[in-house]
Amino acid sequence: SPAEAQRRAPNITTDCLEGALWVPGDGVADPSLVCQVLSSQAAEMGVHVVEGCSVEKTHRRGHSHLIHTSLGSIACEYFVNSAGYLGRHVGKMSQPEVKVPLYPCEHQFLHTMPVQGIDPDMPVIHDCDGHFYLRVRGGAYLAGGFEPRGKPVDLKDLGTLPEDWDQFYVLLKEMLFRVPSLANVQVDKLYNCPESFTADCRWIIGEAPEVKNYFVASGMKSVGIEAAGGLGQVTAEWIAKGEPNLDLWDIDIRRFIGTHNNGQFLRDRMTEAPGMHYKLCYPFAEFETGRDLRMSPIYPRLKLAGAVFGQTMGYERPHYYTSSDPFSTPGPDEAPPKVEVYGKPPWFDAVKSEYEACRERVALLDYSSFTKLEVWSPGGEVVDLLQHLCSNDVDIPVGSIVNSGMQNEWGGYENDCSLIRLEKNRYLIIAPTKQQMRCQTWIRRHVAPDSPIVVADVTSMYTAICIMGQWAPDLMAELTDSPLGAKDFPLFTWKELDIGLASGIKVCHMTHTGDRGWVLYIPNEYALHVYDRILQVGLKYGIQHAGYFAMKTLRIEKFFAFWGKDLDCTTTPFECGRAFRVKFDKDFV
Repeated sequence: SPAEAQRRAPNITTDCLEGALWVPGDGVADPSLVCQVLSSQAAEMGVHVVEGCSVEKTHRRGHSHLIHTSLGSIACEYFVNSAGYLGRHVGKMSQPEVKVPLYPCEHQFLHTMPVQGIDPDMPVIHDCDGHFYLRVRGGAYLAGGFEPRGKPVDLKDLGTLPEDWDQFYVLLKEMLFRVPSLANVQVDKLYNCPESFTADCRWIIGEAPEVKNYFVASGMKSVGIEAAGGLGQVTAEWIAKGEPNLDLWDIDIRRFIGTHNNGQFLRDRMTEAPGMHYKLCYPFAEFETGRDLRMSPIYPRLKLAGAVFGQTMGYERPHYYTSSDPFSTPGPDEAPPKVEVYGKPPWFDAVKSEYEACRERVALLDYSSFTKLEVWSPGGEVVDLLQHLCSNDVDIPVGSIVNSGMQNEWGGYENDCSLIRLEKNRYLIIAPTKQQMRCQTWIRRHVAPDSPIVVADVTSMYTAICIMGQWAPDLMAELTDSPLGAKDFPLFTWKELDIGLASGIKVCHMTHTGDRGWVLYIPNEYALHVYDRILQVGLKYGIQHAGYFAMKTLRIEKFFAFWGKDLDCTTTPFECGRAFRVKFDKDFV
């Protein structure tokens, strides 16, 4: 209760408080003393700690890393980039470059002169609404925070940053409100230090996709001292065993692609990322910065039709539509509401309408963000590789499609994908959007250096449109001259068809939700023509746009589990009803 909170911290005002949370196990550690103790103990165990030594360049040489430093070069089997706000800079020194999407922001904290009568055991105060923290240090107050609008640091000024009272004021006024006695305390110093934040305000850990045995543990967003022990242990176990002992996808470096390492993108995102520390987390929350970056060619059309977009892997994806009319254009007063609710969302009825269109009529969905990888070889090497990686039998007839997991040694899902056999020794792999880096990294790590197998990311080459619903066969029949009957075009097969005036469209008889329909993989230059033709022909069938929220509802009803939502690297096929997709009579990972 507010009264109990004031008894534990008498210096705070409880005005506007409904309650507080007391964490009795909370504590404080001095980072410099912790480092000294750990260094001393490591030295006793034979570890040699070198100080005053700067890294100049790193590159992979055979089975080891060669690190060039200001004191000479050293070879090592494993390299860990834990350089804090310089982590991205160190990654850029590597050959090949390792992308570490973090960026420094100003992080200011105020230290006062000693305060008479201050309680040395006063709990650390976190005011999430005020975006600040306050604690006792050496008989004085130490107070800092994370502004709702952060301030990225000029990379040329990473030395001593000047006091920035204008930037700090948004926190100071909240501190003075919550701790009124602070107004009578003399200021010792306002410290301004660069602190690293990542593109999604979560830590970065794991083996870099670009370089084998190059690990990253960075982007600690000012909580490095709290996280260091656990992250250090996990990194050590990962190095020793080749895999982590638990699912770390939310902080895995493979959740990013090269786009996220763009300096201007990071500076834009850094105005928002620090504020996530104390921001109230709502379901379906989206970043507002770094947007309109990766877009399919039909994005402008979808936006005119009332699409409300979310962002995954930097890709704009329609979550839902504000209008059921595919030809409508929202007016200036029809901006979608900001979704900040825990109950029934304002888009519920819109998604319901889209769901009904998918089930009862026909709908158009944009699948363009899905990961698309082409894997091929001159001989049968690619078939052998995929048979080894996939738990299902992928040696299927050319023109067929098979769904399969890629299991790790513990049976968990490293990936869950659809494999389209384009030619005898060429496959197109369709995987979740979030898998764009992880999937290709997993495949590449199993390709020998001298192998002729080629793995190509073709995600950006195709616009993918799904036509789904009871009237989908009738609509498709008017779009192409090719026969679409069950005998001519069975489920889980693909054909290259003419759609409208466009040729070379890869049409797959599947929907990823278990509903009737097809997915069209369209070379980008034909995307607008095909999209317009679908809507023109579909008008008489009551065609409607549908977004990812409707798709999610459809797949859940059919128990179609998605990787990253329902499956992870610890989930086995037996736990998710997918054992029927596993061929136990063949060898796989």
